[in-house]
Amino acid sequence: MQGIEARFKLDWPTFNLNVDLHLPARGVIALFGDSGSGKTTLLRCIAGLEKAPEGRLIVNGEIWQDERHWLPTHKRGLGYVFQEASLFTHLTVMGNLLYGKRRILDDQKVSLDQAIELLGISHLLDRKPDRLSGGERSRVSIARALAANPSILLMDEPLAALDLKRKQEIIPYLERLHEALKIPVIYVSHSADEVARLADYLVVMEKGHVLASGSLADTLTRLDLPIHLGHDAGVVL
Repeated sequence: MQGIEARFKLDWPTFNLNVDLHLPARGVIALFGDSGSGKTTLLRCIAGLEKAPEGRLIVNGEIWQDERHWLPTHKRGLGYVFQEASLFTHLTVMGNLLYGKRRILDDQKVSLDQAIELLGISHLLDRKPDRLSGGERSRVSIARALAANPSILLMDEPLAALDLKRKQEIIPYLERLHEALKIPVIYVSHSADEVARLADYLVVMEKGHVLASGSLADTLTRLDLPIHLGHDAGVVL
């Protein structure tokens, strides 16, 4: 069965997460909501970095978690891009990419050369991270995640640490990923502009719960959601 089935429940003293989602097997899936809505917590549950006792996660027919199974993070076929690039400062760009390349399989979804081309970093391969701009570091971080041959790419507000100029620099590369990748990308954001530009599928979250989920066009045009989207409410043409 293709697609992602994600069901998690967490009960903390100050926060509760309770989600039950069926997500598509390809395209950019945006987790959208205000700070504290549970977006990053859900992403960490999918990655296995947060263990939800009551959880079920199936990715394209492979069980990553249920009542009897728990696949540790390092055995999950995922790439994770954090807000900060977190590159190894003692390695060149190529060294960072090779570190992320954990294995090469016959059915490798994204080759290293393809990742380098998609992110436009071929001229940076011999540089150390301290000689990169913020946008360049972000692109290398994404390429390193892709080099791990993931079945799913998780991106936790990868543009949050960038100024407007750097964001505008990197978004075209994210759009190229959107068009080229055959794997699902789960993209956390609280920017409606990013979501409208990049996403195929939208999950709107509030206080640990899912308010709505569906295709971008259908979800953004729902009349009962603009109050949650605030001043960023709009229509996709």
